[in-house]
Amino acid sequence: MKLEMNLGIFWIGLRMGSAVILFLAGLLAVCKPPTYIFWKISIVVMEGGQFLVLPLLLLGLWSLAASGSGRWAGILFILAAGLYATTCIRAVFLATKLEKEFAGMESKGGIKGAPPVGTFRRAAPLSLAEMFTGIPMPAPAFRTYGYKKHGDLDLELDFYPAAGPNGYLPKGDAKDGATSTTHRLPPCVIVIHGGGWDGGARSQLSPLNGFLASEGYAVATLQYRLAPKHQYPAPVEDVADAMAWLRAHAGELSIDTTRFALLGRSAGGQIALNAAYTFKDPSIKGVVAFYAPADMVFGYNLPTNPLIMDSRQLMVQYLGAGYPEAPEKYRASSPIEQIASMSTPTLLLHGRRDVLVSFQHTVHMRAKMESLGVRHFVVDVPWGAHGFDFVFRGPGSQISLYFLERFLADVTQ
Repeated sequence: MKLEMNLGIFWIGLRMGSAVILFLAGLLAVCKPPTYIFWKISIVVMEGGQFLVLPLLLLGLWSLAASGSGRWAGILFILAAGLYATTCIRAVFLATKLEKEFAGMESKGGIKGAPPVGTFRRAAPLSLAEMFTGIPMPAPAFRTYGYKKHGDLDLELDFYPAAGPNGYLPKGDAKDGATSTTHRLPPCVIVIHGGGWDGGARSQLSPLNGFLASEGYAVATLQYRLAPKHQYPAPVEDVADAMAWLRAHAGELSIDTTRFALLGRSAGGQIALNAAYTFKDPSIKGVVAFYAPADMVFGYNLPTNPLIMDSRQLMVQYLGAGYPEAPEKYRASSPIEQIASMSTPTLLLHGRRDVLVSFQHTVHMRAKMESLGVRHFVVDVPWGAHGFDFVFRGPGSQISLYFLERFLADVTQ
């Protein structure tokens, strides 16, 4: 009798405790995370929470049949299921809204999204099935090359050859990006990883590299020099060196050196934007930045919650001083300060609930680009956290891929 009573108490406590924990975690779908670990959890909740909706509903209905605390647990389970489902529901409405905005860009002389030779892989921004099964894609293959030596540091890049259906010339049939009347060598997307300028790796989110390669783009993902040992403009110079190496080896790699695109995440987004706007290289046809700190002066003056990240310290490491001591460096490294009316077409992707890099960076960028008439499009993700695209099957990632492939098609074709 005592054992049965103890087991009963244990089961009631386990059920109620699970309900409370899952409900509180679900609140991260609608509330900003207060600390670093909760930020990490929030990405999983918002981009992978669809897996818990049905189990939580079933647990809730089953628990409601019980008495006492069981019913309260049932209510919490059902409320949690609703919270985990919110991202998918909001994504449906967001996809429709962004499609209309994107379609309207052509009439304004903006991004057209014209399809490449062949078809787009993503016919719609969202696939409910792929949220569970994953985005079908062959395993990406790549080769590693050293592209620049700095003392004892040998900078490398991973090169993913184009594997798409667009009928590009085979290796050796063209030189230095030359094209024939029926075939073109593939453009090359240069990917610059995030990590706060002092960390990260070029292997970051390799599924995207494979996705782009399967679309018919060659992809080069860079290792660059990291802070605090190496400061701005070292990483931007590394992008220039990588482009020079790719040009020098264009025949071996079978790439079109007249068609590059830069893509970066977070700190890598700042590097990509800064490189695209300052190089003024006509071969850079477009630049893509996910949640990039594009206004460095604003970023210093409005730092991140220190319980999540010491953003000022990262900026000091990267730029060598605080803003009061080196305002010229903050302006020089700010993409928003480098934009001009003829700047590279730009795709910005950012979540409004980003607690590492404020969405206001993208608000400022959009206003500046609109005032200058720069061709651009913004994928504004209302629920998006910093790193929302890391769950490759999630709604945020799916919507990003849909507009990314259309943007790249327009600017490189």
